[in-house]
Amino acid sequence: MRVAAALADRAHVAATWAETDVLDARTAVSGDFDVVYTSIGTICWLKDLERWAQQIAALLRPGGTFFIRDGHPALLALDEEADGLTTRYLYFGNGLAQQWDDASTYAGDGTVAHPRTYEWPHPLSEILGALLRAGLRLVHIEEGRTLPWPFSPRMVEVPRGYAWPESERDLIPCTFTIIARKD
Repeated sequence: MRVAAALADRAHVAATWAETDVLDARTAVSGDFDVVYTSIGTICWLKDLERWAQQIAALLRPGGTFFIRDGHPALLALDEEADGLTTRYLYFGNGLAQQWDDASTYAGDGTVAHPRTYEWPHPLSEILGALLRAGLRLVHIEEGRTLPWPFSPRMVEVPRGYAWPESERDLIPCTFTIIARKD
């Protein structure tokens, strides 16, 4: 929050900050919003997408827009170290978290003190279904071929990030984008 506040100050933007569990966002923030955004690499940390989608719907004003771009669940099921496109992890969740022990950080150089993380796989149908059940109307869905980070050492740098080698680029999506509205 400190970095965001400094950026807002430099840009002369008045901002109010709230730090809370995303699954309780409505209780921490008052007002209705034109846009709710979920950034890339986030929903794998959430066990309960129904509650996540309900928070989004509760925060949006009528006519408001929700936007998410995230790693595609099909990509996240792949073995990032394999020589080819080989599945290794769950695509369909079973309610249990997958556990990872990795001390690296995507926020720069160095390591984290507590390397154990938990992630829940969510197929695209679960993501879309949660948003629809929360009362949102889908207006756009797209699947992309690039990522802003190299998911696998086999990925190659391209003008818009990283992608599979050209011979595999059309075989599996890397990201999905969803835009939904509250009527």
